[in-house]
Amino acid sequence: MIATAKENRVVVVGSGLGGLAAACTLAARGHKVTLLERSGWLGGKAARHHMNGYRFDMGPTILTVPSVLRRIFSEAGHDVDDRMELVKLDPQWRCFFDNVNGNGGGVLDLTADDAAMRGNLNAFAKPGVAEGYEKFLDTSKRLHEISDRFFFWKSVGGIRDTMDLSTTFNAGTLSDLLQLRMGRTVAGTVRSFVPDERVAQMIDHFTQYVGSSPDASPAVLCSIAHMQTSEGVWYPMGGTRAVPEALAKLAGELGVDARTD
Repeated sequence: MIATAKENRVVVVGSGLGGLAAACTLAARGHKVTLLERSGWLGGKAARHHMNGYRFDMGPTILTVPSVLRRIFSEAGHDVDDRMELVKLDPQWRCFFDNVNGNGGGVLDLTADDAAMRGNLNAFAKPGVAEGYEKFLDTSKRLHEISDRFFFWKSVGGIRDTMDLSTTFNAGTLSDLLQLRMGRTVAGTVRSFVPDERVAQMIDHFTQYVGSSPDASPAVLCSIAHMQTSEGVWYPMGGTRAVPEALAKLAGELGVDARTD
């Protein structure tokens, strides 16, 4: 992103969901925005493919943390519910397991309701797994809170952007840093709470659907689990392509000069 303060002009390079969000927010705050995209469409990976009368989302297939989307539209004085229909999913997803090496196989639904999820796990796995999952969600909640304070709402170009170095060594900040479990992976963290491989694999999917490998992802991404259980999983009617289309329309209304190709 390149800005010239004197002329209040901003150029946003790339029109993925992040680029569209930046363009809309900046335009809503009074900047004159030009959005540059090398492809022939806006939306980046959130593209759509049509074949034989069917429509396929080529990138993300669900929406999580809808509060971020609501905040973008509210910057421009709009309600996202007036721009698209979002349907909350329950169960959030369903996992099917083969009976391989005597693991029992079966079907397991993921739901945000604590009592329902506890019942699902007690019926599906050995005693203690539900308790382990609940402890994992407690850790996920803490990681979510830490990421909100240090990363989520900030422009991060380096470690200095994430925290006030003058408070780095106080007890609270050191506790947060330890909780980040640096050097540990999502897969390792999940299995420290949930030894049942089928249930652990279901939890791993929190990172897999954003294109990461649980074995290679830092433990802080376990925060996604709480983001999802706290705000839910949503499906935009018309497919997730409806999200960049709504953002692109908002950008046009705000005067963003969008240039493709």
